[in-house]
Amino acid sequence: MKKRLLERVESKFNLNVLNDLIFVDDRQIYFVIETHVKPNMCHLISGDLSKIGLPNFDEIEASKLLDFVEPDNLLAEVEGKHTFLQKIREKFTNLKDEIFLYIPIKNDLKPIWLYVSFKRIEGQALVLGQVVRIYHETPVNIIHYQKTYQDSLTRLFSRETLKMHIDYLQNTRGSYLLYLDIDDFKSINDKYGHQAGDQFLIDIANFFISKWEHNVLYYRLGGDEFAMYCYEHDDDSIVKRANNLVEDIENLNNMTKELGVSLSVGIVKITDENRDYHRLLNLGDKCMYESKQKGKGNVTLYV
Repeated sequence: MKKRLLERVESKFNLNVLNDLIFVDDRQIYFVIETHVKPNMCHLISGDLSKIGLPNFDEIEASKLLDFVEPDNLLAEVEGKHTFLQKIREKFTNLKDEIFLYIPIKNDLKPIWLYVSFKRIEGQALVLGQVVRIYHETPVNIIHYQKTYQDSLTRLFSRETLKMHIDYLQNTRGSYLLYLDIDDFKSINDKYGHQAGDQFLIDIANFFISKWEHNVLYYRLGGDEFAMYCYEHDDDSIVKRANNLVEDIENLNNMTKELGVSLSVGIVKITDENRDYHRLLNLGDKCMYESKQKGKGNVTLYV
């Protein structure tokens, strides 16, 4: 049936559908990936790969395509730079029918973004890939996605991002959630006004960003409450980090010293049995209030 329809269209309009419509534009890039061989091989069907910043090839190991992906991008800022490439690999490996992915390709000035479909061919150990669209600027959808998961005032990750990161968490070993609340934050608003209070929150966020490490992520939960997700830690090192953070906030600037602003911290160890987002936040909040009951600048580890 499909063959007869194709022949009818080609006869009526005096054209070759493949050559005159589908493959006429060298930006229309199609490829197939064999999934029954190791390593999986990617074969180019049509298109000029130089249009998307790649060297032209007839075939290449599919895993080597990840070498051309730019991991430092707006999407990775939300989903995690250290796992961005791994997640692309996992989505392809777990492909059941069809998926669409935004993929940034390394370029000299800024990434070239591709919107790519991957479709498993029924009855064949093949995946058909198509570059649906090429963006030389960051796609609006990616910008909106990032803003959705980023706190508008501090530009730290939001509460929604923390939930997503916890839900995506695969290995809980050495992982902790820290629930942070600013002690005497109200005194800043009362003495200097809400604009100064907002600026103080921004200053804290900038301090967090300046102290960035690969195994520590920061979030603003709302108001003067923040959270940290840390991995590659143990009980001693996470408590030490929390105490150092208290000291840093107390000495952040002249205003914190003058008003005695400090930090109360609740720490919860994340395990395979204790990894539910809501439970972790509730336990962290409970431990944080236990810290407050002891006085300003205290740390409590849930046991």
